[in-house]
Amino acid sequence: MREDLVSYFGAHHKLVEDEALQLLLAAPQPMTLSRRLLDLTSPETAFVTREMVEALLGSGGMEVSRSGAVLARHPGAPADGPQPGTFSLIADGFAPGPPGRAPLEAYGALFASRFHQLERILRGRSDLPNVRRIAELGPRGERTASVIGMVREVRRTPAKNHVILTVEDESGPGELLVPHGSAAAAGVFLPDEVVGLTVRTGTEPGRIPLVTGVVRPDVAISRSVRRSEVPHAALFLSDLHIGSRSFLDGPWSQLIEFLREKGPNPELARRIAHVVIAGDLVDGIGIYPNQERDLAIGDIYEQYRELARRLAELPDRLQIVVLPGNHDAVCPAEPQPALPKGIETLLPSNVHSVGNPSTFALDGVVIEAYHGRGFDDLIPAIPGASYSRPTEVMKRMLAMRHLAPIYGGRTPLAPLPRDGLVIDPTPEILVTGHAHTFGIDQYRGVLLLNASTWQAETEYQRMRNITPVPARAAVVDLTDLSAQELDFSGARAVVPGAAE
Repeated sequence: MREDLVSYFGAHHKLVEDEALQLLLAAPQPMTLSRRLLDLTSPETAFVTREMVEALLGSGGMEVSRSGAVLARHPGAPADGPQPGTFSLIADGFAPGPPGRAPLEAYGALFASRFHQLERILRGRSDLPNVRRIAELGPRGERTASVIGMVREVRRTPAKNHVILTVEDESGPGELLVPHGSAAAAGVFLPDEVVGLTVRTGTEPGRIPLVTGVVRPDVAISRSVRRSEVPHAALFLSDLHIGSRSFLDGPWSQLIEFLREKGPNPELARRIAHVVIAGDLVDGIGIYPNQERDLAIGDIYEQYRELARRLAELPDRLQIVVLPGNHDAVCPAEPQPALPKGIETLLPSNVHSVGNPSTFALDGVVIEAYHGRGFDDLIPAIPGASYSRPTEVMKRMLAMRHLAPIYGGRTPLAPLPRDGLVIDPTPEILVTGHAHTFGIDQYRGVLLLNASTWQAETEYQRMRNITPVPARAAVVDLTDLSAQELDFSGARAVVPGAAE
């Protein structure tokens, strides 16, 4: 953990004093406390001192809600069985603010939070020298500078197809010119993402500064990667859609047999200590037009009772982590809160219900779990992006360090005081669902998983040209982060390493 904290502060261009580090390590939730400390620290501050940590502890900084909860090993695991896995919640993306705030004020706080979190990551980058506020750019002689801003508008000039960027920071908005055909114009700029830009300013009044380089918050190429010290694996699922007529009961039964060590490769099943389900636990009610024709269970509470029954079929030695999706009975705006208490109490005792998204650790390996509704805005905005290749979009999420930046599209954003869709800290694994397909990929040392679905194709999906890849699961060895696909879609399960 010591190395993890040093690396985390280093990624935010801060040095942590040894005495401050000792205080953090002695706290019950060191990573959560470190995140809170950075939120309260100016980006220009280079050191984290003992006094800063003491001030936060003295102010009740550890009295956090769900985001600081640490959940220990499942108490029901047999004493003579395999060593149980551990689960700890680092950050729940849903952090409600004070009630009664005006909408404009609330959304202003949300975007300010996003800007400050990502500015903190960008400031101090060697490829962003001489960082200045946007309002400070002007005709001061031919020179270079850098700015960090949120993209407000992207438009093109009619004659030469140059890009005119309107970006904004705390000092206000400004226009920058990205020449057509330049390296800076090679990628697409997305609305509301935060970027660093190197610019060249001129001597002529009114001349628009020229963008010479683009730096995104992105994942560091060289960083320490956490590994589990116990020989455990984790299984990743998504989009169960319990209550749908199209729920795949047969493949689910094969999955249960496998996890109970009665199917192919029982040795692999025995190593699995965790199951993560990335949203759309049930099919919901009234999610899309004429959905009632597709439902086998027409009552939302009965859908969750059936979910509880299905989860109870899994071995109770497992730590099960569930988060909601856009079909679940929570507020649809993101970040979404965890399931309501009245529903959570229906679930087995080894189920941990968290918000969407959430950051947590499984045996020390950090996971960022997000259902993935942000795909609905990112895929139309990124040339060549497709629901059939969700991991390519996930790479852009990591480059932006944000899961759903675009405001005003198909993904409603909740006006919270802290933007819980920022990806921080950098995870070892980013898992999503929503696309109803399956993918395993890598990006700068981060394992990317899109975790399939347990619902067959519906008429609504056919209408939207979505072709599902159902009944797959990803199993990840937490000691080396190797991943493999398990296929339960046929008459027989296809599990790597199984005896013929």
